[in-house]
Amino acid sequence: MSSKPCKKVLEYDGIGSNRLVIREQSGKLMLNCKNVPALKEKISGLGVSITIIKNLDEYQFLICKYIPNLSDQNIFKFKFQKIRLLIFLFIDKFTINLLENSDLLSNKLNDLNKAGNSILKETSELLQLFRGTATSEGFNIDRTKNLENQINLRKDYFVNFDLDESKVNKILFSVYGINMEDKSSKNAEDYYDNEIDDEESDS
Repeated sequence: MSSKPCKKVLEYDGIGSNRLVIREQSGKLMLNCKNVPALKEKISGLGVSITIIKNLDEYQFLICKYIPNLSDQNIFKFKFQKIRLLIFLFIDKFTINLLENSDLLSNKLNDLNKAGNSILKETSELLQLFRGTATSEGFNIDRTKNLENQINLRKDYFVNFDLDESKVNKILFSVYGINMEDKSSKNAEDYYDNEIDDEESDS
């Protein structure tokens, strides 16, 4: 929602270089790790975490460019902003866990990686759907239906970061001046097609 230019958080990704350097959007240093290959050997799950962060960072940078061009009534705008927030929450929690360097670090990273992979999958599918639409105008919020159902992600990923999606929805709706009670039906169609829904229910 900032007017500042879109930025990546990875200055060095720990994959193409031996360093892992993460900065906040403001430019403030969050993490600076040297000799990442040696750390990967010591910490189980670290390599997976770094790969997830690299992919998530690419996604948040791309999504950041899409958001300003979308209507404030557009479902994609709400979903994209929540995805971006989730990405920053993932990176923040990863950084905190790594700096704590507790005996349970590997377990914490493995749990975090499961959440990260789920977020990656949903982000990929959401972007695929967005790019596949000739126009996003057909994805505007229907105020006659349950508003949260229309902008909710597949699952509440925010619980992995001690939050819940409903609270985030309320904040977004208040920012855009949308009344959450503005509906006449509690049953709304999700934006995913039946094929994707069936795939998810089987997993």
